[in-house]
Amino acid sequence: MTTFSCRKEAATMGRPSNPLDPNGSFAEHYGWKIRTLREAKGWSLEQLAERLACSAGHLSKLEHAHKSPDEQIARLLDATFKTDYFTEHWELAARDQIPAAARSFYEHEAEADRIRVYVPTLVPGLLQIEAYARTLALVSLSADRADEVVAERLRRQQILERKAPPKLLAIVEEGALRRPIGGPEVLREQLAHLDRSLCQPHITIQVVPGRTAAHAGLAGDVTLMSFKEGCDTAFQEGLGGTGRMVVDPDLVARLDEAYDLIRSVALPVDQTRLLIEEIREAL
Repeated sequence: MTTFSCRKEAATMGRPSNPLDPNGSFAEHYGWKIRTLREAKGWSLEQLAERLACSAGHLSKLEHAHKSPDEQIARLLDATFKTDYFTEHWELAARDQIPAAARSFYEHEAEADRIRVYVPTLVPGLLQIEAYARTLALVSLSADRADEVVAERLRRQQILERKAPPKLLAIVEEGALRRPIGGPEVLREQLAHLDRSLCQPHITIQVVPGRTAAHAGLAGDVTLMSFKEGCDTAFQEGLGGTGRMVVDPDLVARLDEAYDLIRSVALPVDQTRLLIEEIREAL
């Protein structure tokens, strides 16, 4: 008997599963809940995966909190086990996989009534189309993890579509609009999306022209968030998920001043629109 067939036979004979800790993270509890209900039915990974129309590997990653759930799989789990648990809690489990600083940022972002963002190298996340975001995610992540990152980014963008959306002011460098992320077709559609976004009364986009010399934003990006109640906060992105929340009033004030200096060298909105159209037409 070959090694492969021995492994396969062992799996089908019901090899004991590694124990899961329901008291770790919420994602771990979510995975533990799947396994508990599965084993109560006497189903193997393969048998439940068949009912969910996914692979056993995908299901195993969910049980071990190595993959975030999405709404579709949550609905299928609830339909299979006759519960509401998975649909009600999938977003909490998905967010539990996000680094703490980024998770705090997303929570503040969702509550803000004004968001000011400056990104020197890319289109800001709240304005990225799916193909653009996916290209960026695939640079350093597996396809599965990239899917999760893109899904989270698209979820974040829903704040701009709600009945009372926050005011968004995005400042971006001209070089970022010319960087061929995803190739000409993706970049063309991304620029078209920015052009459409400028038609929204709650969205303002300004571009720092490439001819601009040294200015206050060259050291890095910043997102400033203001609220109807409470103090302003800020977030600064870092490589490899090492971003940080800034809540100290003095530091936030310094970032606020820097943002105003960046905006002072950006093109007004009408010239920004013309530049976006010019770059798009040249592709």
